[in-house]
Formats: sequence, structure tokens, C-alpha cells
Amino acid sequence: MLFLPRLAYRLLKLLVTSLATMFVLGLSLLPLSVLLLAVPAFLSQESVLEDTTAAHGSRLWRTLKRVFALGTGVIVLLAVLAVSVELVTRLPLPEKGSFGVVARTMTPAPGDFLGKTEREREENLSKMPPDVQKFMRTPLHTKLPPAMIEHWPFVILAVYAFDLLILVFIGKVPLAYNLRNVRVRWKTNLMTAFAFTAVIGLLTFLLAFVNGMNNLTENSGVPGNVFALSDGSTDEIFSNLGYGDIDNVERVVVELDEKDRVLKTPVRVKTVERDGKPLSLASKETYYAINMPVPHSNPPRRRFVQLRSLGDSQVAAEVHNVQLLPGGKWFRSSGVNDKSQIECVLGEGVAGVLAEDRPDKRPLVPGDVFTLGEVEWVVTGIMKAEGTTFGSEIWVQRFSRIYEPFGKRTFTTLVLRTDADTREASRAMAYHLSKRYTQQKLKAFSEPDYYAELTKTNNFFLVAVVVVAVVMAIGGVFGMMTTMFASIAQRIRDIGVLRLLGFKRWQVMVSFMLESLTIAVIGGAMGCLLAWAIADGRASTSTLSSGSGAPGGKSIALTINVDAQVMAMGMLFTLVMGRLGGLVPALSAMRLKILDSLR
Repeated sequence: MLFLPRLAYRLLKLLVTSLATMFVLGLSLLPLSVLLLAVPAFLSQESVLEDTTAAHGSRLWRTLKRVFALGTGVIVLLAVLAVSVELVTRLPLPEKGSFGVVARTMTPAPGDFLGKTEREREENLSKMPPDVQKFMRTPLHTKLPPAMIEHWPFVILAVYAFDLLILVFIGKVPLAYNLRNVRVRWKTNLMTAFAFTAVIGLLTFLLAFVNGMNNLTENSGVPGNVFALSDGSTDEIFSNLGYGDIDNVERVVVELDEKDRVLKTPVRVKTVERDGKPLSLASKETYYAINMPVPHSNPPRRRFVQLRSLGDSQVAAEVHNVQLLPGGKWFRSSGVNDKSQIECVLGEGVAGVLAEDRPDKRPLVPGDVFTLGEVEWVVTGIMKAEGTTFGSEIWVQRFSRIYEPFGKRTFTTLVLRTDADTREASRAMAYHLSKRYTQQKLKAFSEPDYYAELTKTNNFFLVAVVVVAVVMAIGGVFGMMTTMFASIAQRIRDIGVLRLLGFKRWQVMVSFMLESLTIAVIGGAMGCLLAWAIADGRASTSTLSSGSGAPGGKSIALTINVDAQVMAMGMLFTLVMGRLGGLVPALSAMRLKILDSLR
């Protein structure tokens, strides 16, 4: 019988400890100026603008003092946040940020919490008034300033920068003393900074890799394109389209959108004129993923090569907005040259990958010959497709020497360019082909939506990066705590002298917090610069999943991109680690009494 009360007591103790830990973590991430202004809300005898005094006045007076302090802190926080958002909005940043997906995921529509399934949510929403339904269906991120969603790392960094200005305005802090201590204890501080360098360097590298994958998929989709596969297929490699049925798709006219509303202008497949005749921009393609041996490798190795055979190379180039680099040309309609070598054009990424087979490691250029299997291929051009998935592909003419060895005669993919050339038009066409078209069952997507589906792998990888970084950061935080506790233990008398010189307890706390942040920023900046110097612009390979849980996807060559947003995220992580590691030691320094510290 005594077991249950004892278990309940332990669970309650664990809950209280967890809540207290979360509360301390939340306080440590607040701007220091806001934290100081709100101190009297928790310690009525403390004030930023006057010396520490004993509690006085009635209970009502102390309550009003607490409310005023809390309100002041909230007002300052909102003011600093508003100014930071306005500043970031005016910065020359791209419209979409690399980490906006994190903010959008964390701010869904309130109605998403009303049930586990879509059906449950709709049933609960239907019971609400229309105005409430509208609010519950609207994602919260659409109500916030775009800068807070797309560029939130910059906003938080701006908040911390304005926080320092407010601290300077509020009163003096013994910064010279702390900076001198950083120089005196340079060996210990440098070791702590190196721990930050390792964590932030790895984090920046991994975030830059995810950034490169996001840039790759975002640049691959044309807004007005429709990407059609056979029904039931999860990726191009599993698709199998018939010959005659897809010819009829070129003549489809769509008059209704996804919600069966009449479109202002019917959507058709775009046509261009060639040799005085209209030509539909419908690219018929067959996609192959070939596992080929690597020539002259020891031990023997194999690699995946992505091949795309085209019904008409000019149409495919027009549909995908692909151009050749100067000096290149498209392959002949026969697919071979006079020496019976297969003609092809390469993406910039795969041209670099195949260069590994050459003695001089030089990327392939027009006129070069390489071997796949037992067949010689000659390069006629290099696609200007860096930063897209096509940069990892080999394009050839569709003919018997291609489809017979690889065992696929039919088309796998049909890509259409709509005449309106907008995302809305491509979505209407894709919905029509998937739901209303009866001559052949198709699975169609707006091309940007298709590549957005592939980026689900990126989101999972981003979560994994954050988890790894948090685990490593815990070690960095405890290392910072150890360094600061040791520093404070050696300077207890110095703290007493500072108090005698007139510095308040909160000024002592802020000074030690800024000391820990200085060490963290030095290490974090070194980590960001190291990652930028080593990784920025480097080529790498990865796989984009089909996003449906089925096997498939695309092996792609991407460029690691350490841009300003990745650097901002690295520095933000640095500040968070520095604040978490410096708060508890700074609080312990603040609580020292003058007489005790001088003994």
C-alpha cells in the first residue's frame, strides 16, 4: 500500500523538476534587459534602477510592483521584437528562408489539433460558427509577419543585438574586468571555445548540406509544368505509360479547377511553331537508374547512373527550360554519330562525377568519350543545369540501342507545359488528369509540387541534424558551466570588491553572462568560418526519396551552400549554448553576499 504514495511522490517530484528546468531554460533565452526589468516580479526586493532594499510596503503595494515589473518586461520584449522584425524585413534577404519550413511546421492551423484524422477534425470544426471555423482553418504562420517565419534566425539575432544596446542604456556593467579575465585565463577559455567550434562547425556543415538539397529541389520545378506518371507508381522508375493514350493528353482542355469551379481561361498544353506547324510542348521521356561498374576501380565498385531518353530533345529542352553551355549542341535524332558512338548531353554534376574515371580528373566537355558498360558514349553538350536534378542526369535520344539493353520500351514520364505557365494552371491540369481523365489512368502533379514532395527527405534530415546538434550542444553547455564556475570560484573576492565599488547584483550577473557569451561567440564564429572555408561550394551526392515510403527516388549531385542564413543559424545556436551555459554560474555570482565574498 505504501508503494503507490511513494510512486506518486516521485512522479510529482519529477514533474516539478522538469517544469523548473524548463522555466530556467526559458528565462535564460530571454533578452537580458527583459529579464532584468522583470526581476522584481519574482524578487520584490530587487530592482534594476535602484539598490537592493528590504521588502517594504503592504502586500498590495508589492503585488502592484510585481505586476508593473512583469508588464514592463513584456512591453520591452514586444518593442524589441517589433523593431527587429522591421529591421530584418528591410534587409536584402531572399523571399523564402532556408529554415522557414521549421517555423511553418511549428505554427499550423489551430484546427489541426482538434483530431488525429482529417475526418475527426472536420467533424469538430463543423460544430463551430463560420467565423470561428475560418480562424481555426487558417495556419498561424499566415497571421505573422513573413520575416518572423522565413528569417526567424535573423530576427532573434537582431533581438539579442538590441538587447545589448538596452543594457548599455540602463547602466554600466564591468565589461573591462570580464574581458581582461578572458585574456588572463586564455588557455581554459580557448579549450572551451574549441568545443563550441566543433559543435557549431559540424552543425553549420550539416545545415549547409540540407540547404543545398533545398536549393536543388526548389530550382528543379517549372511552375507551369505538369508531371504525369502511370497510376499507382511512386516514382519515375516504376512508371509505365502506354504509347497512344499519352498522345491524346496533348489535346486535353481543362475548364474546371480542383474544386470544380469554372476557370476564367481554359487550360491547354502550350504549343509552339516548328517548320510552319504547331508543336505541343509535351515531352515524352523514359527514365533509367542504371547500376554500372566503375572503370579501373580497385577494389571493384559500382555507381548509379541516371539516364533519360527523350522522344524529342528540342521539346524536352523547351519544357524543362534547359540550355547547353557554349560550345555544345544537341544530339542527332538518330542518337549515334558516324563512329556508332551514342551521342548524349550531360548535366554539370554528372560530368564531374564521371571525371573521377579519368586520369587527369578533368570534368567532361563536348567531344569527350566515356564508357558505360561495354558501349562508348560521346558528349555533344553540357547542360546548364547546375542546381537542379537534371544536373545529375545523362540525356540521350530514345532509340533501340538505349531501351533494348535496359529493358524498358515504354515511356515512364510525360511532362506538359501549360499555356498559362502558372502554378495554378499546372495544378488544375494535374488534378484533371488524375481525377477526371478517363482514357488512361494517370498520376499527375504540378511539377513544383512533385519536387516539394521529394524534399520531405530534407525535412527528416533537418530534424536529425537538430537532434545531433542538441546532443552535442549539451556537452558544450556543461563545458561552459564548468569553465564559468571555476572562474567564479577563483574570483569570489573580486566579486565582493565590485559590489563595494557600487556595482549591483544584476550588473554582476550580466557581466558574467556576457563573459560566457564572449567565449561562446569566439568559438562559434571560428566554427562557422571553418565550415564556410572547407565546405562552401563543394560538390556532394545524395538521394531524394519519392516521399511516399516506397523505394525509389533520385541520386543527385548537389552543391553545399554555406550562405548567410546558415551562418546566422550557426551563430544563433552559439548564443543559445552560451546563454544556457552561463546563466546558472552568473546567478550564483549574483547571489554572493559582500561580506561572505570578502572573507
